[in-house]
Amino acid sequence: MRVKFLHRTACGIVPLLLACSSAIAAPDSVLRPWPAKLAPAPLSLTDLNGKQWNLADLRGKVVVLNFWAGWCGPCIEELPALNTIAATAGDRLVVLGVNYKEPSWTVERFAREHQFGYPVLLDKSGEHFQRWTSGVMPTTVLIGRDGKPRWRVIGAIAPNDKRVREALDQMLAQ
Repeated sequence: MRVKFLHRTACGIVPLLLACSSAIAAPDSVLRPWPAKLAPAPLSLTDLNGKQWNLADLRGKVVVLNFWAGWCGPCIEELPALNTIAATAGDRLVVLGVNYKEPSWTVERFAREHQFGYPVLLDKSGEHFQRWTSGVMPTTVLIGRDGKPRWRVIGAIAPNDKRVREALDQMLAQ
């Protein structure tokens, strides 16, 4: 009986540890300028409704590109802040949530259980997460109207984070 319990526990924990090994969850956020020498990677992904999103098509708008996963506690904690940004943005700003390597059925179930006021894109291979982040989850990239990344927010955005709001306001004013 005890051996079965240990086996079941290990079978549940090991996949979780493996999933977490390539991405670290960060609870508090740090706002950093986008690295000057790092060229932004192209991004073209499909959302949960089958719509194709291409970052190049969003030029002229400020883009909030958030990388998250359902197993990441800080990612879940920042959902209200991202929903507020999406709800108050108008048509000059787009928020996109990019899910990291989870099966579409898992992401669909998660999206039904949690409110997303913005499209959820699927990064099935994790390729975009690797290109756009420093390996910490959640990471949010703030992209200017010209399509160039300006800021990288590493960790969860708090609902009252004035730094992120000021960065977005500056980008919207340009």
